[in-house]
Amino acid sequence: MMAGLQILSYLFTNELRLFLGLYLVAKLTDFSLERKALLLIGACGCFITILQSASLSFIGVLVVEVLVIAVVAWYHRREKLNLFLFLAIFYEIGVGLWDFLFQSGLGILFRSENFVNPDLPEYLVGIWLVRLGMLGIAVFLAKHKEKSSVPMRLASAVVMLGLFGAVTLSEQTILPLSEDQTGTWIILSMVLMFSVLFYRLSRQREMELEIAQLKQDQAEILERDYRALSRTYADNAKLYHDLHNHIETIYQCLTQGDIPEAVRYCEDLRTPVREISQTVWTGDKALDYLISSKMAMAEQAHIKTKVNIEYPRNTNIRSVDLTTILGNLLDNALEAAQTAPEGLRFLNLTVRRINAMLIIKVQNGYGHAPMQENGRLLTSKMDKAFHGWGLKSVQTAADRYDGTISTDYKDGVFQSVVTLSFRPVKTE
Repeated sequence: MMAGLQILSYLFTNELRLFLGLYLVAKLTDFSLERKALLLIGACGCFITILQSASLSFIGVLVVEVLVIAVVAWYHRREKLNLFLFLAIFYEIGVGLWDFLFQSGLGILFRSENFVNPDLPEYLVGIWLVRLGMLGIAVFLAKHKEKSSVPMRLASAVVMLGLFGAVTLSEQTILPLSEDQTGTWIILSMVLMFSVLFYRLSRQREMELEIAQLKQDQAEILERDYRALSRTYADNAKLYHDLHNHIETIYQCLTQGDIPEAVRYCEDLRTPVREISQTVWTGDKALDYLISSKMAMAEQAHIKTKVNIEYPRNTNIRSVDLTTILGNLLDNALEAAQTAPEGLRFLNLTVRRINAMLIIKVQNGYGHAPMQENGRLLTSKMDKAFHGWGLKSVQTAADRYDGTISTDYKDGVFQSVVTLSFRPVKTE
């Protein structure tokens, strides 16, 4: 009876330990778990319980659990195996440390060595308390999923408390714990603390590099739009400078009765004027120019356009962020629509306000299905080191307004939807 209860307890604690470990790794590395990953973890938990029942050593169980968490995370993400191994190893060290602290703490509280004896049922009490605490932390993280810094701060706090607890246990005299045992856990807790510090520094460096790349990408977009604007103004200035000659040419065509040639010549003259003309889409000059210039580029490429904009005035959404979002979405749409067959050469832009939400939707046809890897869109450009940052720039801008991005494509139509939360801003 006792053996059966112990096996059942090991089964549930192993399942919780593996699931929560994978969940922590997913939170720290920013990816979402799928059902197949959870099913795989459940099967691995049963396998580990069988190994424990067959008297596999503690170190052996630890190694198996590390491999299970790292491999399942890698199978789900297909990258960063070294990082997953790193996180899994120190997760297992942290769980082992807190199992030891709770078991020893209960032994000191009740003045009983039964809580640190693996052959007695009291040994499982400390483990269950730790698993319940871990489950509570997982629920807390789920409620604060919008704050990416919470998991790292919580991990740092747990590690610091673990080090404090291990040092405190080494000074107690109630429970006969060996110096080697307490010393080992103190060293491991210090290693754990430095590993958390190292991970935080490496993540900060990655974020700084990504921000630098995003800034470079935004600068390239602004420079490209500036060059387009300069070319348009130069063409327009040339048009006015040569106006006398143009009028004379049209006059000669009309006097000779060559009306089609006069019409064709007028169409050529209208092109730069159409490019520079500004339709008031939003009331924001930068946005209006961006939309007008992209629509003009689409028309030149014989892409049908449709624009429907309901833009709220006086909000906290910055013009530079909307320019980043619309510029990247429209650039991607233009590039894809140019490869689309004749019946799908279109680009639709819709901006709508729904209560305190701004919905930006871009639809376009495409000729080649987008490339994906683990649910993420990949750039089709050859130089991948300097491309593929478009949607990342959009996500960075959307994050400032608790925004979301969703993409979908089927039957030759690609759709991007960005949702932003905004608040009214009073004007003087």
